Amino acid sequence: MLQDRIGNIWFATWGGGITKYDGHSFTLFTNKEGLISNYVSSILEDKLGNLWFGTIGGVTKYDGYSFTQFTEKEGLGHNDVHCIMEDKVGSLWFGTEKGVSKYDGRTFTNYTENEGLINNRVFSMLKDQSGDIWFGTFNGVSKFDGLAFTNFSEYEGLSNNNIYTIMEDKSGTIWFGTGGGRDFKI
Repeated sequence: MLQDRIGNIWFATWGGGITKYDGHSFTLFTNKEGLISNYVSSILEDKLGNLWFGTIGGVTKYDGYSFTQFTEKEGLGHNDVHCIMEDKVGSLWFGTEKGVSKYDGRTFTNYTENEGLINNRVFSMLKDQSGDIWFGTFNGVSKFDGLAFTNFSEYEGLSNNNIYTIMEDKSGTIWFGTGGGRDFKI
């Protein structure tokens, strides 16, 4: 779910598209209206007010009037998108089944195990207070400083290598929600 800057609440569904609640009524958006897939895994509102929907068919951008679709054909690393994040300069990051795709508004740059990512299945992302980006994967965590990846797994102390959520608390501690039943912090 996401509450946008004007107060609408957006609900992602698994098979039913996107539902918007404006405080009075519900509006459904599906592939008939321009959503690339009705199986939606993530929602993000960017700094300009555009909504981005990660789905199992690619990414859809909604500017309030029309839909724009992005797939592997446009440069997205893979069409199964699990999570979306925006960095401080406005680039969008998409965690996919085959790595991470960074979109600068014109082109995609893709990062995979070949570039140093610990695993290509990316489930979660976080930009921390220092500007580093953390990627939770199916086989551990990767921290990206803009130049190189540093990887963490059970060998470094994670309770489990399946990382589904990442959070930074007020003190700057990074927490990871794992498939092992407990959180780990760095």
